[in-house]
Amino acid sequence: MAAAAAAAALRRSPTLLLRRQLLVRLLSTQSPPPLKSPAEISRLKSTIRNAATTPTTSPPSFSPASPTPPSSPTAPSSPSPSTGLASAGRRDLVASILSSSLTALPSPHPSEGFLIRLISLYSAAGMPDHSLTTFRLVNPPSDRSLSALLSAYHDNRLYDRVVQAFNTLPAELGIKPGVVSHNVLLKSLVAAGDVAAARDVFDEMPDKAGVKPDIVSCNEILKGYLNTGDHAAFDEFLKVITVKPNVSTYNLRMAALCAKGRSFEAEELLDAMGARGIPPNRTCFNTVIKGLCKEGEVGAAMALFKRMPEVPREQQQQQRGVSPNFQTYIMLLEALVNKGVFGPALEICRECLHNKWAPPFQAVKALVQGLLKSRKAKQAKEVLMAMRKAVKGDAKEQWIKVEAEFPTQLVDKKAS
Repeated sequence: MAAAAAAAALRRSPTLLLRRQLLVRLLSTQSPPPLKSPAEISRLKSTIRNAATTPTTSPPSFSPASPTPPSSPTAPSSPSPSTGLASAGRRDLVASILSSSLTALPSPHPSEGFLIRLISLYSAAGMPDHSLTTFRLVNPPSDRSLSALLSAYHDNRLYDRVVQAFNTLPAELGIKPGVVSHNVLLKSLVAAGDVAAARDVFDEMPDKAGVKPDIVSCNEILKGYLNTGDHAAFDEFLKVITVKPNVSTYNLRMAALCAKGRSFEAEELLDAMGARGIPPNRTCFNTVIKGLCKEGEVGAAMALFKRMPEVPREQQQQQRGVSPNFQTYIMLLEALVNKGVFGPALEICRECLHNKWAPPFQAVKALVQGLLKSRKAKQAKEVLMAMRKAVKGDAKEQWIKVEAEFPTQLVDKKAS
C-alpha cells in the first residue's frame, strides 16, 4: 500500500520522479557483478538496514523508515556494515544497494536526514566522492548537511578538501556555517598540522562568522598545541577558555602534564574531575597510566589500575567503575616486565588472556623468561598454554616459533 502510494505520488509529480531517477543514477556509478543467489541479495540488504540499530554514538546509519538525522555528524566513529562491504572490495555493492534502497522510501522524495545518512555511510565505506554527490542532492542545503560532508572528508583524511569545501560551498549555496561545521574545520586543520590556521579560525569565529566557539572548539586548539609540544601556548590558552570544560578537556590537560613528566599531578586531576561532576572515563585512566609507566612508576600505575572498578560514574547511571581495555593491559604488562616486576605482570597477563586478548609476543616471552628465573616454572607453563589457546589465525605459527625457544617440558604440544 505504502509503495503504491509513493509510486502514485511520483507519477503526479514529474519533477520528483526525475529527481529520484537522477539520484539513483548518480549513486550507482557502475554496475555490480551479479550476485550468487537471492539469499546473498537479502543478506546484503539486511546488512545495510542493520546500520539503523547502532547506538546514537555511532556514525549516522541508514534506515528508510527513520528519516530523523543524527544530532551530530561528527559523533565518534565505529565500524559500520558499509565499511565491511568496502573492506571486502565491494564498493560497487555499497553504491548499488544504497541507491536501490531509495525505491523503498515511504515519501516521494528523500529527506535531508536520509541523505545525511547516505553521506555518512559512503564516508564509512571510503567513498567520499559519493558523499559529495549525495550532499549536492540536499534541497535546500543546510549547515547540518555541510557538516556531514566535511566530516566525510575529514574521516577519510582529505583535510585539504575540508578546507576547500568550507571556503567555497557556503558562498556557492547560501549556507551559513555553524559551530559544528567550524569544529570539523578546526579538527582538520589540527590533524593536518596547521595549528596557527586553526587558531586564526577560532579567534575569528565570533566576529567574522557570528559563531561562538564551544568547548569542542577549545579542545581542538588544545589538541593542536599538545600535538606540536607547544606547552606554553597550551597553558596560555587554558586561561582564555570561558566555557565549562568536559571530560576531553581534562584528558588533554592530563596528557599535557604527562608529556612534561608530571604524571602524579595528572592523577590528581582524576579526583578533581569527580569532585566537579565530570567522572573520568577509560581514556583518562589510560592517559595517566601511560604517563606513570613511561616515568617508571609501575607501582603507582598498578594502584591506579586497581582503582578503576571503584570510580564513580554519571549520577543518572547509578553505577561505579570504569573497565580497562586491551591498551590498558598492554601498557601495564610491558612496563611491569621491563621493570622486572613479574608477579603483578603475571596477574595482568592472566586477566588479559581471560578476556581472550593475546598480548604482544615479546612481552609474554620476557614474562615467561622472568618467571623461569624466579623459579616459577608452573606459572610459566600456564602462560605458554594459555597463549597457545588465545592466539588465532596466521599469528599462531609465529607463536609456535616463540614457544620453541623454551624447554620442551614447558610446552604442552597437545594444547590448541
